[in-house]
Parts: sequence; structure tokens; C-alpha cells
Amino acid sequence: MPDSRFADFSIERLPANRHDDALAALARAFWPDPLFGFFQPDKLKEHSMLPKVFHAFLADAAPFDRVWGATSGGRVVGAAVWVPPGGMPRSSRREAMMQVRIGRLLVTGTNRRVGLKLLDEVDKVHPSEPHWYLALLGTDPVVQGRGAGSALLQPAIAEADTQGVPCYLETQKEENLAFYARHGFELLHTIAVPGSPTVWGMRRAPK
Repeated sequence: MPDSRFADFSIERLPANRHDDALAALARAFWPDPLFGFFQPDKLKEHSMLPKVFHAFLADAAPFDRVWGATSGGRVVGAAVWVPPGGMPRSSRREAMMQVRIGRLLVTGTNRRVGLKLLDEVDKVHPSEPHWYLALLGTDPVVQGRGAGSALLQPAIAEADTQGVPCYLETQKEENLAFYARHGFELLHTIAVPGSPTVWGMRRAPK
């Protein structure tokens, strides 16, 4: 049940010194997760792995300064991490750094070979057109169902509409498709390799 102490929240751009707070909120939001559970079936180990995985994505996106947080009572209860147009696809240097960061985390898990093939397929179908990329979005269970996720999407979506460029995201939870569809995203890709869970790619045309 949502916690009434966190009924009200505000959306703000998070400075670098609050990114760890965002990672904590994202880890709470995603656990448990079908994709990360595929890599690490032990639930406690999966829980401890999540902030490390998200750190890899946040470290890649942080230089673009497009990290928004939902805050309530001084606590970060949700975060949206975006990469603006021109930031994707990643440069060869950034991609190498991502491979190193993610590879270190997967080496102690399970299904590593299949998982890496899946991630490679995800990268292959990533749009090459200029776009806003939603790298991460999650809200703490204490505020889920209160509109924080929708509110976190709005700043970047508004910029994308002003610029006339699309948005793109991937999700590994089928139940998220309807949520994103309400914000104008349409299914673009269904991505999987033999033995892997499914990842869905979604695109939102500018309004």
C-alpha cells in the first residue's frame, strides 16, 4: 500500500551529488525484475546487483545532465534518466565503457552468454535518428500509482516536442507497455534471442 507520508512530490533536475539517491530509488522500483532476475536468480543478489547496473547507465548519461527526480520530504522517490539528441548511439569509447561496467557485473551471474547476445540485439535495433532516449525510469513502491512516473516523463517529452524529435525507450516488463502507450509511445521492436526474456522497444513521435 502506498505510504501516505509520500503523497506529495515535486519534480526537479537532480545534481550529481544526488545521483546515488536516484540509484537507490531505481533499485527499489525495479526489484524484482524479469531481465535482471534472468542474470541473477538469487533474489538477494539480484537486489544488490541492481544499483550497480543502474550506475553504469547513469554514469553514461550523467554528462548530459538530464536526470530528473521525484522528491518528497527531502527524499528521492523516483528518477528518470534521459540522454538527449546526439547522445545515442554511443561513441565507441562510451560503448566500450558500458561493456566493461556491465560485463563485470554479469560475470558472476547466470546466463551470461545469452544475456550478452540479448543486449547486443537491443543495441543493434536502437534508432539512429536524433531522439531523446529514456535510459531509466522508476518510482519507489511508496509512491507507485500516484502519478510520479508520469510526472517524471514530462520535462524531456516537452523538450522533445518543442524540438520536433521523437523519444525512444526499452522495457523488459510487458505490463509497462500500456503505461508508456498512454504517453504516446508505440511498440517499435520486440527483441529476444533463444532462451532469453523479451525486451520491448517503444518510440514516441513528437506532438
